Amino acid sequence: MPNVTYKFIFSSNKEVKFTVDLDRPALFSTNPKDPDVEWTNLDFNKCANCPLNSAEIKKCPTALDVQHAMLEFHDVLSTEIVKTYVETENRSYFKECDAQTGLKALVGLIMATSGCPILKEMKGMAYFHLPFATIEETIFRSVTTYLLKQYYKFMEKQEPDWSLQNIPAYFDTIQLVNESFFQRIKVASKADANLNVIVSLSSQSQLISLSIDEYLESLKELIVGKK
Repeated sequence: MPNVTYKFIFSSNKEVKFTVDLDRPALFSTNPKDPDVEWTNLDFNKCANCPLNSAEIKKCPTALDVQHAMLEFHDVLSTEIVKTYVETENRSYFKECDAQTGLKALVGLIMATSGCPILKEMKGMAYFHLPFATIEETIFRSVTTYLLKQYYKFMEKQEPDWSLQNIPAYFDTIQLVNESFFQRIKVASKADANLNVIVSLSSQSQLISLSIDEYLESLKELIVGKK
């Protein structure tokens, strides 16, 4: 099973490591080794578009997955500089950056590969994870992944969305999750790194939803070439 490992070294020389199994089973109950905290309950600021049944499932699978990272960063400021190392199966990445940038890359990966039935739509991108991606890189990867899904729909005799008309709604749905998730993370945070990560992810979804045509036009020259 593919794994991605993040290692953070803080200015205090404190080191924390997270290994993300991209194909891990969905969590719906608390690991006995972890504290059972209220903000991981499914009904705690439950997403308005969550399809999970609270009568059957007591815990939010995404909250359970990010719990360890939130605990480690709960008192970290967004602006603190950390050395961030990322190891994938085929390559390594390194960036000395603010805590928010490094944590955003990790949390985005964890959320996309969690048991959330909404965020699972982004799991395909996780297999080709690109840490510290720019907004242009994120849009390129998102749109190419989306188009590849349309190809598979077409091959299975389903109706594909070649015109990308459903992409804004796709990111609006993800943004709803991010907005609700922010309310959970507020409880798990003392400083602002955790909070700003979710705000950044939410802003990114909103930006893509509202400005997808403009971004695609700006990429046109790079992909198609100058006329």
